[in-house]
Amino acid sequence: MTALLAVAALVLLVMAFADHARLRAAAPLARRLDPRSHGRARERRLALPGLVDAVAAALASGLSVQLAFSEIAPTLPRSLGLPTQHAAAGLALGKPIDEAMRSYDSVIAPQDLAPFAIVLGAFARSGGKIGRSLGRVSTLLRGRIALEDERAALTAQGRASAIVLVALAPLGGLFFAVMTPEYVAVLFDRGRWLLIVAIALEVAGSVWLAQILRITSPGADLASLLDAVVVGLDAGLTFELALASLVARAPQVGRLPEARRLLADLALGRGPKESFAAFGAAGPTEARVGALVVAATRFGSPLSELLVTQADALRTSDRRRAEAQARRLPILMLFPLAFCILPALLAIFLGPPLLSLLR
Repeated sequence: MTALLAVAALVLLVMAFADHARLRAAAPLARRLDPRSHGRARERRLALPGLVDAVAAALASGLSVQLAFSEIAPTLPRSLGLPTQHAAAGLALGKPIDEAMRSYDSVIAPQDLAPFAIVLGAFARSGGKIGRSLGRVSTLLRGRIALEDERAALTAQGRASAIVLVALAPLGGLFFAVMTPEYVAVLFDRGRWLLIVAIALEVAGSVWLAQILRITSPGADLASLLDAVVVGLDAGLTFELALASLVARAPQVGRLPEARRLLADLALGRGPKESFAAFGAAGPTEARVGALVVAATRFGSPLSELLVTQADALRTSDRRRAEAQARRLPILMLFPLAFCILPALLAIFLGPPLLSLLR
């Protein structure tokens, strides 16, 4: 109890003397460390497609964007309803739609919010019917969530196995320490070198397993970038304006360096052929996308449908790649298990008893 009071007093002293700006900078880190924040973030993300569909229905019935947000806010989860109310209040005060949508910045990932904001911004500038565009946004968000859930499910067994393997040696050592007090005396006396070796093997195995799991994690998602650009094209923007709006709204979007380089080349007056050739130098997928855009611009083909087909093909390829990586995961995990985890287990479990027998 005394220790808890001391810790609480230390926290209060730090909060009293720390700079307010530093505390504000540390707040996002504290939210990320809160285990409940992940559940709330997922709840908001799952509710976002419903918000988009509700806004589309309200606008189709003749309401303004501000009235649509005001009517929809009470029906949403509190974590998403409050920023919706703030956005409605900002619109009522005369804020531009892009500025009002900033109310969602702290609660929704920019790459999820960007397509919705792009469509509403285009609607506020030029009007028209945006039911199809908002329908595409909700479909895009649901498909993105489903794909990420599928990826997580494919690698869930590997992540759980890695946690169990890394925890075996510490839990086993704790069990023996509680059941046989002599075990601790031997381990920290004559078996100190075994303890050091076991810790080193555990650290090496943990790093090795983390690297294997990182290999199976998805990279920069070009399909999501294309989907968001397609949403802008459906809303009446050109390819360059749609990409610029996406980059401005979602600084963490996949393939951001390539997108910025492409926009810079186009802004500097380089021709589309040269600009997209430089974009295609990043990889074969980017080369196909660049060739599609150049061909559609030259011959007047519907670029939106071509990009939708390309994005669907990329998602199918990503799904197959995730399945193949999930099948390889148990085989890859055999190597850190054999060379790091099992030797650490033997050192912890059998080392002290053997040293006691040899005494």
